[in-house]
Amino acid sequence: MLIREVRLGRGADVVDVRIRDGLIAQIGPGLARAGEEVLVGGGAFMIPGLWDQHVHTGQLAQSHARLDTTGVVSLAELLDQVRKELAARGEADGRALVGFGHRLLDLGAEPTVALLDAVTGAVPTVLIGGDAHHAWLNSAALAALALPPRRGIIAEDEWFAVTSRLPELPGVAEDVQVGMTMLQEQALARGVVGLVDMEWGVPFEQWPRRETRMRVRTAVYPEYIESAPGPTGTVLDAAGLVTMGPLKVIADGALGSHSAYTREPYSDGHGWQGRGVLSVPPPHLREALQRAKQLGLTAAVHAIGDAAAQVVLDAVEAVGISARIEHAQMLADEDVARMAALGVTASVQPAHLLDDRDMTEEIWPGRGGQAYRLRDLLSAGAPVVMGSDAPVVPLDPWLAMAAAVHRSADTRPGWYPAQQLQPGEALAASTDGVQSLSAGGLGDVVLLEDWPFDPVPTGADGLMDDAAAREAAARLREVRVLVTVVAGRLAAQA
Repeated sequence: MLIREVRLGRGADVVDVRIRDGLIAQIGPGLARAGEEVLVGGGAFMIPGLWDQHVHTGQLAQSHARLDTTGVVSLAELLDQVRKELAARGEADGRALVGFGHRLLDLGAEPTVALLDAVTGAVPTVLIGGDAHHAWLNSAALAALALPPRRGIIAEDEWFAVTSRLPELPGVAEDVQVGMTMLQEQALARGVVGLVDMEWGVPFEQWPRRETRMRVRTAVYPEYIESAPGPTGTVLDAAGLVTMGPLKVIADGALGSHSAYTREPYSDGHGWQGRGVLSVPPPHLREALQRAKQLGLTAAVHAIGDAAAQVVLDAVEAVGISARIEHAQMLADEDVARMAALGVTASVQPAHLLDDRDMTEEIWPGRGGQAYRLRDLLSAGAPVVMGSDAPVVPLDPWLAMAAAVHRSADTRPGWYPAQQLQPGEALAASTDGVQSLSAGGLGDVVLLEDWPFDPVPTGADGLMDDAAAREAAARLREVRVLVTVVAGRLAAQA
């Protein structure tokens, strides 16, 4: 492929880019055609292809058919949404009802199986929390999945073991099949050329059998580690797009369910006590990382609370494995310094902070400055990569970049503005380590109508001007992707 008339940055000269055998072969003005496909950029801006470093594709593939329960403020409202959805479907529908989005913190009462049964009857129903760390199932769903009766929700490890089995429910497998095509189309249209799939189960077996149009790096969980088809980086499909990713371990819970493992206890005035949940004892975590190292796998360990981050860093240092902390949401000063010293990557999801801002201040009062320390991590020298945790938030790197730049979802100034990133820094954290386009690099490129990465002015205090940061974030959210190219092949075009 020969891409004519593109610019590699604001003020850059117009050049042509030749991609051959999946790699950038030449960059220069007026390249002669050598029989390849020609795409005319017309002066568009070219950037490296974008990556989402943390996606649950199986869950995301179902989202188009799920009941959206985001924003419900009571148990009664959630049950009313379910009742209305079932009435709209009709008795002959036959499909399971799967919802996603509510927060336990907002329900105000205990969600029991009996309450859900009274509304849903024999229709298998699964209502998944917005942080994906718990679900509320009715008796019909419990029976269909061969789970024992219970009073309330399923949470953390018990729930994670169930998520990959949801396609056993009526209609869900068909929804997943359609959704896999949809999610790739939507991601490519936003300039995403690759993603790291953190889905539970065995995605490393499933992706090679799919019609894959983008790069996919698949994780493996400890219970399936002996089935991993090879070390991290092993190519798994004929096209070379699917590769083996890291071992994924979940060390603690989540903010919304009060299960993130913290050094100090929660304090929200609503009766929540304790310091969250440490899902994996430190000796077991070290054993899992040691086995991953023996198999040539890197590690990606979920840690949202600062105490969980400390446990993870202890294990990584003891084993000596190449690792990432997924989320790295709450960090003490010593954690930031250790991540930099150990070369541990912070795999962060900035768009989460838009929803977590108020909740963090409520349940971790006085400690909001420990949350989403993007600037501190970069300044310390820790590698930072960005993703979405979709379907918790949309698979949209532009939203993630905008949140990193301004850190506000409303009219308020940016939350802890000392942690904001410049637009160019946000881009650099979104390209899977590709800092610039040059000969020999992967032929994964994106054409943009405009250039939204101009630096935001700063004041004498070193902080970004808030109005300018807000405008920069708006430009990122509104960017228009013209073309996405994966391995030298046209994958999406506006």
